[in-house]
Amino acid sequence: MRVNQPVTGVEHRLDPKLPIVSRTDLKGRIVYVNPAFVEISGFTREELIGQPHNLVRHPDMPPEAFADMWRTLQADLPWRGLVKNRCKNGDHYWVEAYVTPVYEAGQKVGYRSVRSLPKAEEVRAAEALYAAVRRREATLSPTRYRTQTALAVRVGLLAVLPVSLASLVELLGVPVWLAAPAALLLAAALASWFWAGLTRPLRDLRHALQQLAEGNFRFEINARAPREFSGALIEMKSMQVGLRAIIADVVSGAERIRQRAQLARGGVGEVSAREREQADGLAAVAAALEELSASVREIHDATARSAGQAGQTRALVEAGQRSMSSTLAVTEALAPRMQATRELMDALGSDVAAVGEITQAIRDIADQTNLLALNAAIEAARAGESGRGFAVVADEVRKLAERTSESTQKIGSTISTIVGRTGDALVSTQQAATGVDEGGALIRESHGVFADILLSADAVTAAAGDVATMLAQQSQASADVARSMESISAASEQNAHSLRRTDDAVDALAEDADALRVLVGHFERSL
Repeated sequence: MRVNQPVTGVEHRLDPKLPIVSRTDLKGRIVYVNPAFVEISGFTREELIGQPHNLVRHPDMPPEAFADMWRTLQADLPWRGLVKNRCKNGDHYWVEAYVTPVYEAGQKVGYRSVRSLPKAEEVRAAEALYAAVRRREATLSPTRYRTQTALAVRVGLLAVLPVSLASLVELLGVPVWLAAPAALLLAAALASWFWAGLTRPLRDLRHALQQLAEGNFRFEINARAPREFSGALIEMKSMQVGLRAIIADVVSGAERIRQRAQLARGGVGEVSAREREQADGLAAVAAALEELSASVREIHDATARSAGQAGQTRALVEAGQRSMSSTLAVTEALAPRMQATRELMDALGSDVAAVGEITQAIRDIADQTNLLALNAAIEAARAGESGRGFAVVADEVRKLAERTSESTQKIGSTISTIVGRTGDALVSTQQAATGVDEGGALIRESHGVFADILLSADAVTAAAGDVATMLAQQSQASADVARSMESISAASEQNAHSLRRTDDAVDALAEDADALRVLVGHFERSL
């Protein structure tokens, strides 16, 4: 026996108006379950179909109950009993099961089980009984269908009654006039017994048909009748249970159809609103695409102008680069000349310094001559008259020395001026040489910048070409998108028409669901 674990002890109750229905093949594999079964079991339909029905067996159920069920079903009789089933998560639910064989074209192909909500007192009694059976303290009574004496037997008794009475009268020697009343009473009793065995089952069958026609599926059918009728009453009970399950599924299905029709109606309304929004969006996108195309054309024209300006810039830069090259050549040629001038100025400074030294020497000689002339004049004065001529010479020499000293001073002053100016010229020459060097460096740097500008201009021209190509592709893509948008807009319009037709169909479905609900509504009260 299969033992399904775990169990939680949590009980669920069936909806009293929604029986759960399942069908199996001859080996007990599930081939059909109704939505109520799927909902309460916790399994999906895919998890149930093809599985043994004992997938939902609860470990509290004694094996004897199912053994009795299979014995009854194999005898082609329906089985009825209380069953505790297990949910997928370990919870449980009690059902009153009514299991019948299923026939197709006269061949038994499987079994159908219709389960309803049992009464609470029946559940308590079954729970106590099953617990006692598991403890081996009680046993389950096998299912039996009690029948009354067959009509054929009753007819036979009526047939042999006159012969039996005649034989008895003859055997006992009782006068006929005395035995006749007793025989008539016995015959009346047998006739009444036969008539009751014939009419009561017919009344029960008629009553059952009337109840079914009125949509009542809760009445009890007493199958205890003569053998000729008991099978029909049992089949009537099976039909009652089956019809109740079918009508319950129809009622439930009608309600689901109505609810889904309402959901579909709401969904169609939402889709229609979104379709309108989409149509508005498509119009906006089309307008945006038109603006985009105009912008692409403007960008294309601006890019072409930029490419032309980049070409002009390149020509100007090339001219400037040639000018810079010429200037750099002149500057580089000027540098050696500036160096030679600096060297000449250095040499001139040296020569002027040498002249200054000579002038200083002359000044020293003039000073010494002046001193000698002064000494000679003193000596001539001492010599008196004899030294007068020498004094005149000494005086001339002194005057000459003074003039020489004055001239030397002027020469020294001039030389100092020349030295100062020569130094200034040397500094200026040095600064000019430095400026020439720096100018050459700047010219070379500018030449490099112009080269970079040429590369950038070439890159701008190439990029402008790439942009022009991409813009052409973008323009083509925009045109393609515009055509696609036209197709989408047409499809959207078709969708709108389809949605309107769908909305009409959903309205019709809702009306049909309401009509079906009304049609089966009077059955719902008896489920």
